[in-house]
Amino acid sequence: MTEHSVQAPNSGSSRFGAVLRVTHGLGQGVGYVSAALMVIMTLSILLGIVMRATHVDNSWTYDVDLFALIWVAFVGASFTALREEHVTSGIALENAWPRCAGVMLVLRFVIMAAFLVTFTISGLLQFMNSVQTSETTLDVMSWPVWIPHLALPVGTSLWLVFEIHHFLRRVAAKRT
Repeated sequence: MTEHSVQAPNSGSSRFGAVLRVTHGLGQGVGYVSAALMVIMTLSILLGIVMRATHVDNSWTYDVDLFALIWVAFVGASFTALREEHVTSGIALENAWPRCAGVMLVLRFVIMAAFLVTFTISGLLQFMNSVQTSETTLDVMSWPVWIPHLALPVGTSLWLVFEIHHFLRRVAAKRT
């Protein structure tokens, strides 16, 4: 865990500082949501095991497991990005050419932002398609399929916000 991920950031001008504090608070909330989804998924898996052992129809627990897993994957990825506990090629590139660190910082941000915006738009299109076609699961509960489809644009949007958070923090640090 990195030091700046534990404490609320205070670097930069008052505008940068305010944005960094807001995104840091949002990140803490996302962390709690990710933890809650993990608990829900674990309890649903355990409930499914008990229901299967007692020969009770449990097809709906599989959907809860799967939906929670999808949400944990995308929302958790954004939380991991905020805490900078993910693997990135930016570290190697910035260290390979220290004289170009500023250019690499901007280039990395532009590439990540473009990827996340594209991914978010794609996720929104999938979400809208599932809403328009009223897709549901085939089990007894008939869960709406837009629930897991919404995880993609939400997760990638949060990730983009956290990438902006880190970019502003790094720009503010370079100015001082």
